[in-house]
Amino acid sequence: MIKLDFQIYNECRGSHVHETYSQILIPLKATLGISIGDTVYDVTPQGLCYIPPGMMHQCQFFGNLLVINIPRDMIDKKDTGILSYPLIIQMRSQMMGLVQLIQAEIEHNPDSKAVYHLYNYLHSKLIENSSTASVHYISQHYDQPITVAQLAKLENYNPTYFNDWFKQQTGFPPSHYLRYVRISKAKEFLETTEFSIMEIASMVGYSSNSTLTRAFHEVTGITPKAYRSGTALGKNARMGKKRKTSSTVGHSLPC
Repeated sequence: MIKLDFQIYNECRGSHVHETYSQILIPLKATLGISIGDTVYDVTPQGLCYIPPGMMHQCQFFGNLLVINIPRDMIDKKDTGILSYPLIIQMRSQMMGLVQLIQAEIEHNPDSKAVYHLYNYLHSKLIENSSTASVHYISQHYDQPITVAQLAKLENYNPTYFNDWFKQQTGFPPSHYLRYVRISKAKEFLETTEFSIMEIASMVGYSSNSTLTRAFHEVTGITPKAYRSGTALGKNARMGKKRKTSSTVGHSLPC
């Protein structure tokens, strides 16, 4: 049976990628500084950071951090579009209350099944918070030229306000979010097809091989060619390795 992994750590360090699971990171006291691709973001104790599988990230954090590791197979197919890309959101009171309940369960009753029900509700709120017309449009039209004016019109905002609004919803400016979507799709093509890198560049909205390679390296830390050559090894490793599920409090995490 595939299970979630709930943990509370007192520090988070290092640069790395999780291939077999995604993560939700919630700082409980101090602000978490995290690098995703080539940009650094601050996640406050009122914030939630979602990192999809295969996304290079780096953090240097000392303080209590709630971590939920989510196996790939637990992501509902209908949510894969939104959860293929990183998200940083500000939680409202209802989500904050859920986080407090999850924290209490992990600390006082780690074997309780209630924590899984609380996660399911938190997950539904995450999806609800991230399902906007502009996010949906990007997920469907990433292979085409997209402007801020187009996206702003979908939300009935002027472009200047839309930039700030979009960042509040996703944690990222529209241009960064579009790049993550395109790179996620490029990774999928590299893993599952034999199209050339030039062909894949065109399929995900880039004008040239070099443009895709630069963006891909900024997000993942490696080139498309290197990613493709390591895909077979990565799949074999995922098939041959099973993760142990546990609830842990007070250890160090290279998240």
